[in-house]
Amino acid sequence: MAVHNGDADVIVIGGGIAGLGAAVRLKDRGLEPVVLEAESRVGGRMTTDRINGFVVDRGVTLFGNAFGSMRALVKRLGLSQLVCKGKFSVGIQDSAGCRGYRGGRFGDLLFDRGISWRARLAGVRFGFDLLRHHRALVHGFSTLSGPLDGEDARTYFRRIGGEEVFDRILLPGLNGPVGGAVDTSSRVILMQVLWNLLVRGQWNLTDGVDRIPEAAASQVRVLTGACALYVEQRDSGVQIEAEVKGKQQTLRARAVIFAIPGQLVPGICPSLPEETRALLSRTQYSRIVNAAVALSKPPNTAYAGYAFTEDVVPGAEIEMEHLRAPNRCPSGKGMAGVFLWDTPQRKRWDADDESLKQQASDVVEQNFPECRGRVLFVHLVRWNIGIAQFPPGRLREMTGLRQQLAAWNFPFDLCGDYLDGLSSEGALRTGEEAADRTAKKLAAH
Repeated sequence: MAVHNGDADVIVIGGGIAGLGAAVRLKDRGLEPVVLEAESRVGGRMTTDRINGFVVDRGVTLFGNAFGSMRALVKRLGLSQLVCKGKFSVGIQDSAGCRGYRGGRFGDLLFDRGISWRARLAGVRFGFDLLRHHRALVHGFSTLSGPLDGEDARTYFRRIGGEEVFDRILLPGLNGPVGGAVDTSSRVILMQVLWNLLVRGQWNLTDGVDRIPEAAASQVRVLTGACALYVEQRDSGVQIEAEVKGKQQTLRARAVIFAIPGQLVPGICPSLPEETRALLSRTQYSRIVNAAVALSKPPNTAYAGYAFTEDVVPGAEIEMEHLRAPNRCPSGKGMAGVFLWDTPQRKRWDADDESLKQQASDVVEQNFPECRGRVLFVHLVRWNIGIAQFPPGRLREMTGLRQQLAAWNFPFDLCGDYLDGLSSEGALRTGEEAADRTAKKLAAH
């Protein structure tokens, strides 16, 4: 069915990596998709700002070596020449000093003399658990993680005698990547993050992560500034009421894929089954601030990232952007990405922009005194919908939903990181799965 009068075979609502991945897969399956993206550019949380020669990845910053779908999409889009190997190491700063851990070197934890023998033994047990369950820990395959999804991370480490590992290393080191919710997250989430980024290692692109969604969008029809207002099922498929560039428009298609955060879906598609609407409505995301602190000269740092215990710097972590990949900064300059989230003592989200910029500068200058007077500017990004939250049992619920989607007779499907975990890989895989399911249903009719 060719596109005509604004119609398409499948309309994809949301132009993040999940929606674009779905659209590209639909195109490869011989269907004509149209992507509706409410913002002025595609990418969602995989976008990049370029300011005065500095390249600022706004949300997604790293890809794991196990991100098979992302690697395949990069190759499919002709971007393989931009791939560079990542060497991400993190220093954990507490009152006793700074201890370092390298990506892909799990032994750094096991042989850390800064923690007790009991903690290191717990680390060994944790390592065995990672190896034993590694298939369920690959992003995109969270459907296999059900048996692990019954307790939160703190309870798990307490059970294996690893309270010290949790409090001194994992709580400060992973609070940023999970949106400040290590305590309440399922242990699966913590295990996935460690397996995919610490054990398996990372990679990046030399010119900003937005090259992937931008290249994907060039392969399909995309309407930016297009906000879906209402979706309903019709005998011939679906009808979408949308506002495109400020004008009301009616779009029709044989099916629709929702590639937006789950809690937003019920508001525009009331004809979904009530139990599905209720499940989606419970989707939660953290709110987080990313402040890129541009520096006239980079600090002398031993690690690419720094995390802190609450008594040192509460609710913050630093990533050295100039060490992440080539071309991130002008020659001789540096950039520190400071991630800030709410703590009981500090409500970052409610602070004004200038206060947050100052807080970010203070965090950098406090930890790297040589940076005093070197701050060129601070570029602030607020994520009201930041990192998906997965308390114990939530991944199990999402596995059940994904199984239901395969059996649905409705012309609707769903994709996004909230279905699988915290990664861009999981988001992409759910988009490709939604496209495959949709193509199969349309072929049957």
